[in-house]
Amino acid sequence: MRAYVLGAGASHPMYPLGSGLFEDIDNHIRDCGPCFNRFDYQKDWPKLKEWLENNQNPLLRQAYRNGNIEQIFTTLDLAEMLISESHISMLRASKEGEAVVKAAIGNHDIFANEIGEYRDARSKLLWAMEHYFLYRNQRDQQDYKSEQWQYLKRFGNLVKSGDVVITFNYDSTVERVLLDLGKWAPGDGYGTELVFQQDRHDKTRVNFPQSMVKVLHLHGAIGWYSKPPFGQDFDLSAEGGGFITRDALSPAPLETEIALDPLLLHGLGIYNVDASLPQRPPDEYQIMLHPSFLKEYGGEDRRNQVFNRLWRMASNALKDAEEVVVIGYSLPPADSAAWTLLHTNCTQGQTTIVNPSKSVLMNRYGNLLKLPAFTPAMNFGTWLDSQD
Repeated sequence: MRAYVLGAGASHPMYPLGSGLFEDIDNHIRDCGPCFNRFDYQKDWPKLKEWLENNQNPLLRQAYRNGNIEQIFTTLDLAEMLISESHISMLRASKEGEAVVKAAIGNHDIFANEIGEYRDARSKLLWAMEHYFLYRNQRDQQDYKSEQWQYLKRFGNLVKSGDVVITFNYDSTVERVLLDLGKWAPGDGYGTELVFQQDRHDKTRVNFPQSMVKVLHLHGAIGWYSKPPFGQDFDLSAEGGGFITRDALSPAPLETEIALDPLLLHGLGIYNVDASLPQRPPDEYQIMLHPSFLKEYGGEDRRNQVFNRLWRMASNALKDAEEVVVIGYSLPPADSAAWTLLHTNCTQGQTTIVNPSKSVLMNRYGNLLKLPAFTPAMNFGTWLDSQD
């Protein structure tokens, strides 16, 4: 069994590398014209960019000038983290007396007012990123026959039954290829059991074939939402607080954490719907650990519960694999969780690094796996040629 670890380089050139993601999102939002999807694209987006460019915070200003979405999100996430700490400080103050409570509330209100624009910018950037990936997923269906997909299609032919694909990407390019080859299906292909029905109104169950290959998205994926606790027709107010039967709950197994957006499935050419989410929620954030040095894999956000299981599955797959192939993942220094995953589960003799950058190969993977100095740097195509 092989375990494959995919980074942005595996989806390139269909999708940008990390350094070009903000520019691609910017171009997409500007091309949308007078669109409104939780914010006004024509009015709010230019204001957001102007605010970033002229911000009094030199870190945020420079991150924007660098065009680095990970640096931008990190600064905005720090503000979000600090406001959460401020909430905790108020709870702690409740044990110290009225005067301390008033002081804590006053400090919180001042800080919340000062970072209001940070929180607003963070929300708009998250929504823009979600919309961008959903749009691109739809467009991929049209572009699938283009020459740009040749390497990923060759990779799909190479993957064998029982292999596991571990990916840090948000896009669904590898699922699209494996679905086309009959090696993957959404019913169990994400490493969890999902239940599908005919369409939004017809609840007739639809069964997909079992997946030969699992695809584990360790940073989440476009079109993933938290599985609603109750079925689409359940009226909680009508229960009056009484006993709730299993039939009232979402049809997927209790341990399943996610449900799939109908738009994601449509983009993959699947016109059935997830029985737990027959129509997309209007306001909820998707389950994606957005690019940031402050990724929160657990914590208080119940949407992130899925990552505990996915990372365990990935760890087990790497341990059990006869060979591990890491393709197009540059092992960013800030991704300490990924570094630890590979460091504790991969060895030099069983691991192949497919990366065209000699610097990444030696300065990052060289330290991780103690690679010899003559280890060749290679791109995706060169490695695929070696597998023929």
